[in-house]
Amino acid sequence: MIAFVTELLSSGSLHQALAGLLLLLGGVAFAVCALALSFIDLREHRLPNRILYPWAGITLGLLMPSALLLGEPWAALRALAAGLVWGGLFLLVRLAAPPALGMGDVKLAVVLGLYTGFVSWDTVLAAVVLSFLLGGMVSAGLLISGRGTAKTAVPFGPFLLVGTAIALMLSGGTH
Repeated sequence: MIAFVTELLSSGSLHQALAGLLLLLGGVAFAVCALALSFIDLREHRLPNRILYPWAGITLGLLMPSALLLGEPWAALRALAAGLVWGGLFLLVRLAAPPALGMGDVKLAVVLGLYTGFVSWDTVLAAVVLSFLLGGMVSAGLLISGRGTAKTAVPFGPFLLVGTAIALMLSGGTH
């Protein structure tokens, strides 16, 4: 995605450069919010609405016009669909097994679905898989090292954010 944004910014086309600028701002918003949410979740085991809700609005306000400027309305629709699907699946898990995920994780999944869905369904899948792999590896490490038990609460937000960041960085652009 970094190469894609760089290409847009240096394209010489006003529409593409503006889309690149909006996507760059989206990346900055992602970095700032991801850092803040990760530290809060690690410390307090919660993902506050005062960050999630504005971030969702900012994300929509940056990605939707970017898709239109790029002439890719399907990217906007895919982003919305991915946010609803990822958030909806997490909500089902939350309702079925409340200790497994918090509502903050559900809301975060919606925002992350917007970002990854803007790029591709492959990126959505990669983000989900990476997030669960990272969370699973750390949880297994805690169990093996004796620093945790099967009942140890491990905040999932940081793994969602890191897994998504990796998937986005490895992606090539919208398709």
